[in-house]
Amino acid sequence: MKAIEIHGPRDARYHDVADPVVGPDDVLVRVRSVGICGTDLELYDGTMFYLTSGMANLPLIPGHEWSGEVVECGKNAREFCPGDRVVGECTVGCMQCDYCRRGWYNQCPNRTETGILNRSGGFAELIAFPRHFLHRCNGLEFDDAAFIEPTGVALYPTKLASVTPADYVAIMGPGPIGLFTVQVAKAYGARKIILVGTRDDRLAIGRACGADVTVNTRTEELAEKVRDATDGHMVDVVIEAVGHPSVWPDIMSIVAPRARIALTGLFAGQTCTVDFDPIVVKDISILGCLGSPNLWGEAIALHERGLVSSEPLITHRMPLASFSEAVEIVRDRRDGAVKVVLHP
Repeated sequence: MKAIEIHGPRDARYHDVADPVVGPDDVLVRVRSVGICGTDLELYDGTMFYLTSGMANLPLIPGHEWSGEVVECGKNAREFCPGDRVVGECTVGCMQCDYCRRGWYNQCPNRTETGILNRSGGFAELIAFPRHFLHRCNGLEFDDAAFIEPTGVALYPTKLASVTPADYVAIMGPGPIGLFTVQVAKAYGARKIILVGTRDDRLAIGRACGADVTVNTRTEELAEKVRDATDGHMVDVVIEAVGHPSVWPDIMSIVAPRARIALTGLFAGQTCTVDFDPIVVKDISILGCLGSPNLWGEAIALHERGLVSSEPLITHRMPLASFSEAVEIVRDRRDGAVKVVLHP
């Protein structure tokens, strides 16, 4: 089969590789759509932490945002049939350790991560995937289904922070995760959604996705605008999707007492200066959110019901062979790029 295989920094080869082996608990899937994520850029550049720390090795087939069609089922995978449309999770736990047994497989010390950590990803014509981490999505188009993974990443902090119709919600960062979070928070009935960023074009997409208020921190005073939007209450929930230390003072300037702060961004070793006194005085809760454990069924249902859609975010569609060009389009945000979909 043809696949994109990364062999070193900026050395991505579109070439023939061996077809995947299908075990008794695996399902063979023909990949139909796969999205490019910021993590794929780090893998391509050779800067991703798993590579620099030695946790993951090259060569590697990347791609963790994918959808496809079942072509063959292992003897134990009787719940799937050829022709089923499916998506596969990013995190695959061992299902034997204490974390997996408690349902926390995103923290499994033996986990693999599709297209990232010791498991081939979806930038290929075929992928063999374990049935326990595969989900039907027969009601969705392939391009939409490819983004169940980032939808799950947006859903996890929304649930951990217990967003309700009583809550004013601020979402920090209008990147893909932030834009999906706007839609998820809307589906959960948030009282008002405030999207915060620095790019007017992305903020405009956020309004189209359901944000009630947008704030460009380069040209507007954040706390003042939030105070006006919430009648002085400030926000009950902050979902962070930036991954940069500069976001922390902004967050603390807009939280109400008893607020919940959910962090999804990775800061790449950068540290924030934190004054803990306001956190204590205001009874603030801080939540770390990794991945999307046990949420794929709900994420699919949100798309099937039309409450979340990938379409507002998809700006480019290209063949898989154009991977290297597509990476540069994402990096440069060329022609307003948000999400680029590749088709094997």
